[in-house]
Amino acid sequence: MTAIQMPGRRYDQVLETGIRPFDISRDLRAVAELISVAFANELDDRGSAALREMRAMSYFGNLLGILNRSTGEFNDLLNGFVWVDRGTVVGNITVQRADKYGSRWQIANVAVAPKYRGRGISRQLMEAAMEHAAQCGGLWVVLQVYAGNAVARRLYASMDFEEVGGTVELRAPRVPAMPKVKPHPFIKRFAPSDWRPLYELANHQLGAQAQWWRAIRRAEFQPSFEQQMGEWLWQAVGRQTIFRRAIQVSPRFEAALILTARRWHGEHQIQLWVRPEHYGVYEAPLVEWVLSTLQDYPRWPVRISLNTSHTAGVTLLEQYGFQQQQTLLTLRKRLASDIEQPE
Repeated sequence: MTAIQMPGRRYDQVLETGIRPFDISRDLRAVAELISVAFANELDDRGSAALREMRAMSYFGNLLGILNRSTGEFNDLLNGFVWVDRGTVVGNITVQRADKYGSRWQIANVAVAPKYRGRGISRQLMEAAMEHAAQCGGLWVVLQVYAGNAVARRLYASMDFEEVGGTVELRAPRVPAMPKVKPHPFIKRFAPSDWRPLYELANHQLGAQAQWWRAIRRAEFQPSFEQQMGEWLWQAVGRQTIFRRAIQVSPRFEAALILTARRWHGEHQIQLWVRPEHYGVYEAPLVEWVLSTLQDYPRWPVRISLNTSHTAGVTLLEQYGFQQQQTLLTLRKRLASDIEQPE
């Protein structure tokens, strides 16, 4: 009987049982289905889109396997481990570099089939992922977990993960009714080309610690020509309008928002940034301006995500009828320095 040696574990090739590395040529579809079941109540639009891509890619599994073996194209994207029970994938974990230096590694998609839970599979998958990251020179691992997932949070707490930030999603079931208000004199319109002060504001608000999972990218704030043309087109046909407003008492932005107001269907969306030193100062005039503006639009639901440290913003929105939907926490753990590093 042959066994593949894993970090502190064994995989029985004959029985196909235990932990083994993820194999893109044969595991992609099984992992996609496992994730869809394990995270049925947690997948957002981005997660659902990624799941659809995985399912589509699975039809080319053999080709992708050949490509990966020859080029390593997908090593960072889909690297990880699966737990197999007699040939059936019942557990999965993804581990990949989170920065170009490989000092920080992301752990994601920690999933176990419902009837296999409570057997310590998640812990063993976590240990395998952390050992792999350490052997590749990683210094830290970082992951995200929903605050309401008590089982997963207990596991990560027992493995000495610490919380470094998070985001809370709030939603109003319909636009709150309120009278039109006169805009605050410091609220100014800004154009898509004024992305630099907005990018600086977002970096200042979140800081390095809050960007452990995913660093802010300039491209997220610098609309391309195609994006600006699309924005103009949707406004011209009456589908939606994007408003950009900032509170500016100097060349820099003290607070800013982007409101996507829709007329056809869906939800209105708000993005809000405030310098931490101004928490509790500028949220009210900006939120009042948003809700006043939305009085001229259909009473669709309104959605916004805020950093968990932005309690003043959360409290204000709750006063207007917004309700907390879910909170996504970012956790990190420093890897043991005594694990043997590759030469």
